Amino acid sequence: MLIFEAGTIALCGLLFFAFTNLEYVYSVTLGGLAFVVPNVLFVGFSLRTSTTDSGNRTLVWFFLGEVIKIVTTIMIFAISIILVEPLNIGMMFVSYGFVLMMNLTGLAIMMKQ
Repeated sequence: MLIFEAGTIALCGLLFFAFTNLEYVYSVTLGGLAFVVPNVLFVGFSLRTSTTDSGNRTLVWFFLGEVIKIVTTIMIFAISIILVEPLNIGMMFVSYGFVLMMNLTGLAIMMKQ
């Protein structure tokens, strides 16, 4: 799912590059990356232990991954807003919300199967 979302971000970035200015390209790409990168880190931490390990250890890695995901998301937004000069903040949040909705839709489809 994360690979599909990253591909969608890249495709949207290329489309905005072809038809608009760089401000929108930066905004869309950074908004999407603010969702994908923290989730990749979360997956890495939450899958760190196997299911045969003790439940407490698995739970600790899961919650640590969740904390790192939240902090990383905030850091990506803050650093992007501070350092990237031609940035449309509204478009950045729309892109983040779009990828979030893609994730939730994929989750709903997977749960029905």
